[in-house]
Amino acid sequence: MVQAGVIHQVTLAPVHQRERPPRQLPLAVRDFIGRGEHLAALSALLPNGAGNSGAASVVISAVDGTAGIGKTALALHWGHAVEHHFPDGTLYANLRGYGPGEPATSDEVLESFLRALGTQAERMPVGVEAKASAFRSLLAGRRLLLVLDNARSADQVRPLLPGVAGCVVVVTSRDSLTGLVVTESAHRLTLDVLSEHEARRLVESIAGEPRTKAEPKAVTDLVRLCARLPLALRIAAGRVTVHEHYTFADVVSELEDDHQRLGVLSRGNDERAALRAVFDRSYEKLRPDQARMFRRLGLHVGPEISVHAAAAVAELDLPTAHLLLEDLTNVHLIEQCALNRYKFHDLLRAYAADLAHRYDITIERELAVKSLLNWYTHTAWVYDAAVFPAHTRLPLRIPVPQNPMPAPDSVQALRWLNIEEPALLSALRKAAKCRMHKLSAHLAEGARFLVAKGAWKEQHEALAVGLSAARQTGDQVAETCFCIMLGETFINMRRWSEAFAILNHGLLLARDLDDNHYPAMTLNELGYLCIEQERFEDALEYLTEALPLSRGVDTGRTEAVVECNLAAAHNSLHLYEDALVHGDRSLVLRHRSGDLIGKGPALHQFARAWNGLGRFRLAADLCSEAISAGDTYGNLAEIMAGPLETLAVSLENLGHRDESNRCLQDAARLYDDYGYPWRARRVRDALARSS
Repeated sequence: MVQAGVIHQVTLAPVHQRERPPRQLPLAVRDFIGRGEHLAALSALLPNGAGNSGAASVVISAVDGTAGIGKTALALHWGHAVEHHFPDGTLYANLRGYGPGEPATSDEVLESFLRALGTQAERMPVGVEAKASAFRSLLAGRRLLLVLDNARSADQVRPLLPGVAGCVVVVTSRDSLTGLVVTESAHRLTLDVLSEHEARRLVESIAGEPRTKAEPKAVTDLVRLCARLPLALRIAAGRVTVHEHYTFADVVSELEDDHQRLGVLSRGNDERAALRAVFDRSYEKLRPDQARMFRRLGLHVGPEISVHAAAAVAELDLPTAHLLLEDLTNVHLIEQCALNRYKFHDLLRAYAADLAHRYDITIERELAVKSLLNWYTHTAWVYDAAVFPAHTRLPLRIPVPQNPMPAPDSVQALRWLNIEEPALLSALRKAAKCRMHKLSAHLAEGARFLVAKGAWKEQHEALAVGLSAARQTGDQVAETCFCIMLGETFINMRRWSEAFAILNHGLLLARDLDDNHYPAMTLNELGYLCIEQERFEDALEYLTEALPLSRGVDTGRTEAVVECNLAAAHNSLHLYEDALVHGDRSLVLRHRSGDLIGKGPALHQFARAWNGLGRFRLAADLCSEAISAGDTYGNLAEIMAGPLETLAVSLENLGHRDESNRCLQDAARLYDDYGYPWRARRVRDALARSS
């Protein structure tokens, strides 16, 4: 909301000579919307008769939040609503902590308050301490509301506080005012953006119901593009109101351009109604090192920023980066969203990026981005290796970053990869745009974890970028690898013809390489394609050719995968004895190679074979072990859904129909989550038949 203007000093007669106490609150906004919880929290702090049982000391509420969030509007709306609870008056001062102009001094504010309370010029004390003492004396035994708006810091506020109970003080600031919370026991209220519903109501209250109902989609887009920031919503909706022939769609078309959005929300001569000017007041108060960090964060590629990533883009050590992030959090230019993780409001992100392009030279920005992408690439490679230690990967050909992440175990690594997924994909796109082909290839390969969650669309995008990077650099090994991985992704997306084409191209490349690993993996994927198409005899041909090529080529994982698929094909052909042989070999090789994630599929094929041979209890035990292997890595549907489906068969044959049905229900849910709706339908059909 727009911050209130500068105070106007007035001189009043002493209190006993006045008919009415001072009522200094400026005009409240007419269309105040939402903030019900915050209004209730403020009202709960009122003295006796207005919400609580009374306070033994001065009640202070510190309302903080980012620029344009509506702190002043909240304080004034509440103040006008409750000022009848304060018979001795309401005092207001704009402390100008974040402009415009220089911050108000304690001396000038105290003199203004003393005059409002009846102190004549000739009796005005000299000096801050004397004025503060006189102010506290005048307030003793009285009930007043003080609104101290737009404070710069706790030190600016302290001399203005009453000394005894009976008064309520509301302080608004872009600073978190932690000092007031710690030393004066202030109650902190931090404002966030409006809810979707509140934001739409605000737009409707400004532009009118007929115009908003005429363009519901455009209003939704406007709310999204303004990121539900009250000031931005007021500015954008106001443009429709001021111009009769201007529609919401017209405003949205301007706001859609990322490079123009701030400019659109900053037009006009009123600095209080121009978003950039309002943000500028926060930025201008930063120290040079804080301002530099803020601009560097504007170059970050993801929605959230870890301390390590911030250190990388700012090219700083971790302790310094952490301190600067805390500084920016305290003034609400960024916000902490988890331990050691931060995020921007969308419009502040655009503002920071704009500042970086205005104030930092091109070479500095490019080096910062390269440092950031190098850090993400290196970390993704290391963490991918922790999750999939048995997989063959492209050799890492980039420098170790200044602040490498600590070595993780497999579960920690997978958790980090999942958390950082949006940033990793954004980093991949940025690397491709900047033609950093080496980084692009490594980042694409490091997106292997997407397979474990069925994110086929994202996986396809990543691998397509990797394939392009490999071709740009003429790296035939990398091109072959990406053909194999893309083929598997196409299979999982049921895009059979594309899978067949890319795998056959990959096979041609692989046969030219002096390494049996690549033709073995390509033939294995062609066999997997045939299994998914239920062409099991054809699958055996590809897999039988792949098996001798797979022996001794790596850690043993390639051979284990081929053996597992051979077991699957034999199970589907009801050749259970052969399936047991291949399943046993796969399981041994999985253990030997350290492929713990692959243990689940091998156990599953073992269980299928024993089910086929009528050993249902043994099959059930093997399925339970396979499911436990998946649960270790966070409910990997790829590992757990199949064994649950097979376990249901075992339990049904053991006479446990209810347990069997629960397994089928869980399997269907996991297949849905994993992006296999056709498998989920198959399971639900089986469930319907069993009922």
